[in-house]
Amino acid sequence: MSEPETSEVPEGPLKDMPSEAKRIVDLARERGVQLRLLGGLAVRMHCLNPELCERPYSDIDLMGLSTQASRIEDAFKELGYVPDAQFNMLHGGQRLKFEDHINGRHAEVFLDKFRMDQTLDFRGRLDIHPYTISLTDLFISKTQVVKMDVKDFRDLFSLFRDNKIGVDDREGVINARYVAHLCAHDWGLYHTILRNLERLPEFYDYFNLSKTERESMDRRIWILRLMIIEEPKGPIWKARDRLGERLPYHEEIEREEL
Repeated sequence: MSEPETSEVPEGPLKDMPSEAKRIVDLARERGVQLRLLGGLAVRMHCLNPELCERPYSDIDLMGLSTQASRIEDAFKELGYVPDAQFNMLHGGQRLKFEDHINGRHAEVFLDKFRMDQTLDFRGRLDIHPYTISLTDLFISKTQVVKMDVKDFRDLFSLFRDNKIGVDDREGVINARYVAHLCAHDWGLYHTILRNLERLPEFYDYFNLSKTERESMDRRIWILRLMIIEEPKGPIWKARDRLGERLPYHEEIEREEL
């Protein structure tokens, strides 16, 4: 994959969100800052069928590193954004928010970890893809949602239909080995991902999948589920498995639009 070209920084944020998202990552890269897209805009970059994956996007969400927090703020100021001082003072250890007053939206940067229903650590994994978190991490970030809605399943279908199941982090491949490894160390993630994979076929009719597409999806679901289930589990995981849903296994937080 070729490296993105260096370009001059426009005076302010662009109206077109996919273009603006790439502009943010490009400028950050030029300044030595690691930022990667997540959420719907990231899914769009991995989607081969725009008709399926295209949907409204409310804001721009990215992953970054807490060690670069001050440089992230400098980059956004250079891009024409205004830091949300109150939000950043309260949540700056985990998230930063920057306002785009020109287009009436904001960009939010999660630092180190993505804390939603489950907590995912991205330190050491932001250099796999030049613009987004890795395809594998993007898949996990979607399937870790306990109460998925149609938007979530649309994103998941886009990722699952257009990409393959494999055992490493390559372009167009969901790394089942890495997914299984995480699930073998986190029962809540294991339980949630398996349950959401089981639900995928319920939406075949909704998304008008052909017979060939359904068969292909079935194979991918089967392979991924098998690898997750067969991955060796330790004694702590097995003890937690015996308790099942009798103990909380995910965070009860307000859903973010991603």
